[in-house]
Amino acid sequence: MFIDSMAFGVMRTFWKIRILVFGSLFLSVAAQLCCSATEETDAFLFRLNPLPKIHYSFGLPNDLLTAAQGRCLYELARITHALSVSGDYITSDKLNLCVYTCARVNKTKPDIPASIGVNFSPWYKKFGKELPPTNRGPSYKAEIEYFENRLTLIKKWIEKSNQKYGSNVKVSAIILDCERFHSRADDKKWNEGMRQALDAIHIKASSIFPKARIEWYGRGMSVVSAGDGWKKGSYFTGKEIMPTLSCSLYCLAELERMHETYRRTADLAGQLGIEDVTPWVALASGYRRGLKKTFYWDKDWDYNLIYSHIIGRELNIPWYGQRPKRFAPFNRVKVIIFYPAPFDKRTPGWTKHFIAYVRGATGVKDLSDLGYDR
Repeated sequence: MFIDSMAFGVMRTFWKIRILVFGSLFLSVAAQLCCSATEETDAFLFRLNPLPKIHYSFGLPNDLLTAAQGRCLYELARITHALSVSGDYITSDKLNLCVYTCARVNKTKPDIPASIGVNFSPWYKKFGKELPPTNRGPSYKAEIEYFENRLTLIKKWIEKSNQKYGSNVKVSAIILDCERFHSRADDKKWNEGMRQALDAIHIKASSIFPKARIEWYGRGMSVVSAGDGWKKGSYFTGKEIMPTLSCSLYCLAELERMHETYRRTADLAGQLGIEDVTPWVALASGYRRGLKKTFYWDKDWDYNLIYSHIIGRELNIPWYGQRPKRFAPFNRVKVIIFYPAPFDKRTPGWTKHFIAYVRGATGVKDLSDLGYDR
């Protein structure tokens, strides 16, 4: 009996140690994946298959656009087929690194070539802060000239880098987010001025990069924060140049709400004669429900990983889009845009949710190494 007790005690100690060791290892991996870019992160990314569709993002953080993060940047370009930069703040050396990275990926002859996405937030730089969208004073012209000059400069930088590397990396998307103006239900003059201002930016972008997609944030349907149901977003009038509509999938833990957001935006697109509806996807972040506010933005929301896996497969695997009533008409999705940006330090859980998303999108049903095994 004494020997049995001793044996039981030894075995119990053994299992405690084992649990502690494996628990520590898991916590270590989880901690690494909650950082921006590490060797552990790179190893996880290396094992991921490329996504079936192009995934752009908000402009990549500066600390990722360095030679030291070259492997992580390469894997991101390989998996998503795009590197997205801030048109307002990107420098020639950082853009050169993006072209070089995309060129390296393209030498492997992927099915989808890696390209550049350029983000802008127009009507914030030069246009008077208190001016209505109907104003056509000096700052109106200055805003358009600033936008044109930055895009032209970016085009020259990319051409120079392509010559340097003997490559043909393209700008495939101009990604625009203007929350400066809000449409008004009873003010035709205001709305027309707003439309003209937004279209002026669109036309200028098309003239400089005629083959690039032009994607605008917030041109779709959403739930009103006050809880009054669904309505068209106020960042557009509905009469702008609109090759696509868009919607925010910013609450992945409420899957049916995300389905309905996309369905209603697709319905609006149908009314406007538009085919493509682009989802903006928030990983490890989003709009949470609250008491003081119906929804509030949380940049660090580590919701259950399964929801990132689910949205990854629904947006990317054709079977789901073929069943629009059960899911949503995701067959209209040609590209996806991530917000927040990849590896944003303010969203520490982004990397592991990205891994879950990519596995869902590529049909890999395993999240056990990320702590989810149900």
